[in-house]
Amino acid sequence: MKHIILILLCSLLTQVSRGQSLRKASDAEQKQMVERINQATAGVKSIDCRFTQVKRLAALTEPQTSAGRMLFDGSARFRWEYIQPYPHTFIINNDKVYIRSEKVQQTIDIGRSRLFKLISQLMLSSVSGTVLGNATDFDCALYIAGDEWQAVLTPKRRELKKLMKGVRLHFNSARGMVTKAEMAEPRGDTTVITLKDVKTNVKIDERMWR
Repeated sequence: MKHIILILLCSLLTQVSRGQSLRKASDAEQKQMVERINQATAGVKSIDCRFTQVKRLAALTEPQTSAGRMLFDGSARFRWEYIQPYPHTFIINNDKVYIRSEKVQQTIDIGRSRLFKLISQLMLSSVSGTVLGNATDFDCALYIAGDEWQAVLTPKRRELKKLMKGVRLHFNSARGMVTKAEMAEPRGDTTVITLKDVKTNVKIDERMWR
């Protein structure tokens, strides 16, 4: 179960863009960036996009690549669906977590699992961008690289430090939305997620949340 949780958390939480100068934003710039991101995400009622995931394990030479679809309805519902190489779906629907695959059909009550509650909160706040204001769980530093913004999150709580060393979120500065994310794990493994074909404020079939 812990292995599954790590994979799912990695799936939301990039490497520094080569060829671009990266500089730390000033205090005034950081304030403007957070305000821009908050304004952008405030108007998003739903997200439908594709993703690619590249996971590099310290013990292996070849990366593991997968692809799928992500859905988010702006409240407490989130769907992360792997399509390739193997079908596997993780759904957060308010206080329930559904895990679906050929071998697993599981429903978990978030309220009864402190770890899953933490995971679900991180996933939802990462997609919405509100994770940047989570001073309780993370130290956050913002950087500017051309037309891209980067947020480097360093965990503060012991439970989070066991799961990750840090997270780097990449934002499109024009749209104020996450386009790419990388998470580094304590053992040296990294996971890079790239979002594409992002559609916002689209109607999502209610069947996607079950």
